[in-house]
Formats: sequence, structure tokens, C-alpha cells
Amino acid sequence: MKKIFLINIFLFLLSGNIYASERSECLIAVEKGREIINVNDMKVYSYNGKTYTYRDKSNRCFERTLR
Repeated sequence: MKKIFLINIFLFLLSGNIYASERSECLIAVEKGREIINVNDMKVYSYNGKTYTYRDKSNRCFERTLR
């Protein structure tokens, strides 16, 4: 039981670092990428073959998958 608890804690701590790296990658794309769309508080950027969305009001940044 202790091992399962420790594994869950370890995985939880690792997941925070993954989110931080994705966010920093997105913010770099906002800084260096090319703006594609600017509608209200949402801006879409293209950088290194990927598409990122940045929302001004909520300060959210994430990679966007286009279909």
C-alpha cells in the first residue's frame, strides 16, 4: 500500500513539470511565432510546424490540434 501511495505522489509531481514545459513552449511560440488569427481575446500562432492558442484575458496558452 505504501508503494502505491509513493508512486502516485511521484507521478503527480512529474505531471506538474510536464505542464510547465508545455506552457513555456507555448509562450515561446507566442513570442517568436507568426500570428494567424486574432479574434476578441484569442490569438492563434504558428511556430515550428505546430499551432498554439493564447487567450489574453485568462492568460491561458496551449497547443492546438487542427483537424
